[in-house]
Amino acid sequence: MTRRMIYRAVLLMSAVVFVAACSDSKRDAIGKTEVCIETSEGDIIVRLYDDTPQHRDNFIRNVEAHEYDNIPFHRIVPEMVIQAGGNTKETVPAEIVYPRHFHKQGALAAAREPDSVNEKRASNALQWYIVTGKKQTSAELAELQVLLYEEKMAVCFDRLQRKHAEELQRLKTTDYAAYQQLLNRLQVEAEESIAANPPKPFSAVQKQVYANTGGAPHLDGEYTVFGEVVDGLPIAQRIGRTPVDSKERPRRDIRILRTYIRKK
Repeated sequence: MTRRMIYRAVLLMSAVVFVAACSDSKRDAIGKTEVCIETSEGDIIVRLYDDTPQHRDNFIRNVEAHEYDNIPFHRIVPEMVIQAGGNTKETVPAEIVYPRHFHKQGALAAAREPDSVNEKRASNALQWYIVTGKKQTSAELAELQVLLYEEKMAVCFDRLQRKHAEELQRLKTTDYAAYQQLLNRLQVEAEESIAANPPKPFSAVQKQVYANTGGAPHLDGEYTVFGEVVDGLPIAQRIGRTPVDSKERPRRDIRILRTYIRKK
């Protein structure tokens, strides 16, 4: 049996049914605060979630401090996200409320440093993005589930190797057989760890939303989603279709003119 077949078997055995949050609790979580993002392409209105209060309050502070006025969308990943925000080393503790909030089209989320330097997944205090992702078929989501499992195991294996870096380096030059044995043991440890805690399968609600409207499901559970677009999604989508260079920078200037609190 191939490694991928083993992963598929583990995923099938570990699959559970997630019950979607009831509509009332979902409506309560959405909150009342709305922010207008005036762009050179038109206005985008986002509503901030109340069950991610630190991100909500941080975004409000930044808006009221005019941190987002007259800045560009500096990163566009086609069929995925448009990103904006300034530079800072300040962070906001992760508030990943998953699977209630996921990366559907129009989701507002916080960018962050990768797990290799940010194991707690704290968000950058200024950087944010809006999801403009494409529709996903059931087959694509199933394949993605396997890839996410593989990626999660690779990250775990890499973390274990870094933890044993000195020992691995010593054995590699003094006892290569022991070096290989340690690598094999760490590989098994990583596999067992991820098999015990595999990526959560996509819920029926997620599958329906991704099939009908689209999104970026590979980001689910990894970043804090703290709001959603309630008006102006076509504007965000149009921005997301802007041609970019090899570094995902838009080839023409698309700016946020100003942001302001529309309703609290």
